[in-house]
Amino acid sequence: MIVSREIGFRASHSHHGMLVEPPHPHDYVVKITMQGEANEEGFICDFRAVKRIFRRVVSTELEGKNLDLIFQYPTSENLVVWVWEKLSPFFPLHAIEVREKSHSAVVYYGPQAERAM
Repeated sequence: MIVSREIGFRASHSHHGMLVEPPHPHDYVVKITMQGEANEEGFICDFRAVKRIFRRVVSTELEGKNLDLIFQYPTSENLVVWVWEKLSPFFPLHAIEVREKSHSAVVYYGPQAERAM
């Protein structure tokens, strides 16, 4: 069974390197997808726990921040891997998706999937 929870945060970033853009904000949406067997109560994970842990280990470090000060290259691709690393100790992750706009998304299936490619 696969379940998902979406949570957002606001942060800014710029681009330097191949693409150059001045600092600008985004309302990021992170979709946390977990896979596993439902427990005796019929769920894989309490969605309130997902929100609580996300706020504690991700949002507190990123909310309202300039991502240029946290990441050498603050791309959604780098952000999605960072979020996976923060949340994987807590949940049976299947995928993490990061959207910085409604039409732009990056999906990461973890380091095992990356090694299999």
